[in-house]
Amino acid sequence: MYFEFEDKQITGVLSILPQYESVFEDETENPFDSKNRRLRKIIGFGNRRRVKGDTTLSDMLLYGMNHLINTGKLKKEDIGAIVVATLSQDYLLPQVSMILHGELELSKDVFCIDTPQACAGFTMGLIEAFMLLEHIKDKKVILCTGEIFNRKSDPNEPKFAHPSFGGDVANITIIENKIQKRKIFASVYNNGKDRNALFIKYGGFKYPMTEEQLAAQTNNIPTMGVEMDGSTVFNFVQKELPDAIKELMVEANVLAENIDWCLFHQPNKFMLQKLAERIGVPYSKVPMDITEKLGNSDSGTIPIVMTTDVSKDLLEKDNTCCLSGFGGGLTWVSIIMDIGNLDFCENIISNL
Repeated sequence: MYFEFEDKQITGVLSILPQYESVFEDETENPFDSKNRRLRKIIGFGNRRRVKGDTTLSDMLLYGMNHLINTGKLKKEDIGAIVVATLSQDYLLPQVSMILHGELELSKDVFCIDTPQACAGFTMGLIEAFMLLEHIKDKKVILCTGEIFNRKSDPNEPKFAHPSFGGDVANITIIENKIQKRKIFASVYNNGKDRNALFIKYGGFKYPMTEEQLAAQTNNIPTMGVEMDGSTVFNFVQKELPDAIKELMVEANVLAENIDWCLFHQPNKFMLQKLAERIGVPYSKVPMDITEKLGNSDSGTIPIVMTTDVSKDLLEKDNTCCLSGFGGGLTWVSIIMDIGNLDFCENIISNL
């Protein structure tokens, strides 16, 4: 499915990081055995962030929202909608967007919605924001993303046999109506037949966590982790995504050499290198070091790329960008749009 939007723009991006940093060598039982060395080379393991055992995603997002309000970067009365894209909900009910709405004491007519879109959460959230802006002309949409799959209830738990790829982060992106020279082009594709290639089986109504699983739980999160068919996911990304991006470039009348930045979800370095080759863009235009620096934060990886790797360009000039989120679903969502001259694009460190 294709979408076109006019006169809408990202005007600010904030990423909120936990204070605690963990290191691949320190948390892995034998980081230098052959399998772990290979995983590190392919995926790019390094450092990642971890929230405290009782921190929730809404805590991180409220920290960021209050920072923006207190520094004058955002006014409460300008907020028209809150869209939250995450798998790290505080509760089944109420939604994270409603928690933010209540804690910030926002107007009753602010639109609030949560969507569990996993790896494509940021790009799908942007499309939702663009559609909402058709109806709230003079207001801003606040897109909230991020995950806390790395938090621990016991800091002294045994080391991992093999490294975990998760990394905790929260992001706040401001989207508003603004006159632009270029239209925004987007595409959304789904393949539900292969939905089990990325599977968090336990923690929902079909498969609640068992007493044995709860007793063995070390991470204070309501799931037992991701089950992944790595070859299916890799083949899906290499087969489906390049063609979808190339088709979108044709729709947008943009050549690969005219793309300034490819801001992609960050599963691992090897996958992104192969994707860049298939699309025909140099590695220099595809930031691919976030897993090494901060881990895989799922819905939070694209905005953390923006605030960590390309913030200078996004603050100082217009950039033709190709954004793509892909994974759980299986879903792949791509957007070509101009991003630049932002009001802010930064990381802050919380005490959470």
